Amino acid sequence: EEMKRLAADVAALELGFGEYILGGTLTSAQKTLARRNSIPKTLEGTIKFNDEDIYVVAKIDDGMILGIYKEYSEAAREDVKELVGDLMMRFEEPTTMAHDKLIYWAFDKNGKISGAEFDFSKQTGETDLIATVKFQSSEPIKPDAPSQEDKKGEEPAKQKTSVYVIITSNPLSQIFLAETGG
Repeated sequence: EEMKRLAADVAALELGFGEYILGGTLTSAQKTLARRNSIPKTLEGTIKFNDEDIYVVAKIDDGMILGIYKEYSEAAREDVKELVGDLMMRFEEPTTMAHDKLIYWAFDKNGKISGAEFDFSKQTGETDLIATVKFQSSEPIKPDAPSQEDKKGEEPAKQKTSVYVIITSNPLSQIFLAETGG
C-alpha cells in the first residue's frame, strides 16, 4: 500500500522520457517491448530493457517503473549543451550542481525543490524528497572549461564525453528492496 501511494505521488510529477514516467506503469505494448528488448543482469523481481535510447527498469509483477535513464558514451560538446538545455526546459532550473560534473533536480510531492531546501534536507537528514533527476558527465560542465584533453591540444568542440541522465526515486527503490529482500 505504501509503495502504491508513493508511486502515485511520484508519477504525478510526470518525470520521465517519452511515454515512460517514473512511478507509472508500463502499457501492454511497453511490456511486449520490454520482453523483446530485455537486458540481462537485472535485480530480482525487475525487468530492464531499452526503447531506442531510453532504458527502463520496472517491476516484473505489475510493470511499475522504478528507474529511467539515457546514456551517451561519446557525446560532443554540442550534444551536452543540447541535453542540458532539454533537461532545463523539462524540469526548470536545476536544484543544485556538484563537483562540476553533476547536475541535480530534486523533487518532493509538490514539485521541484530549491537548492536551499535541498541543502537544508542534507544538513538535517530530514527529507521529503521522493524523486531526483541526475545528469552526470565525465568532463566538467562549464562553459569552455579546460579539461585534460584541452591541455593535449584537442579542440574543446571536438572532445567527446560520457554522459548519462537517470531519473529515480530512492524511497520507491527502498520500499521495493525491502519487499523483495534485495
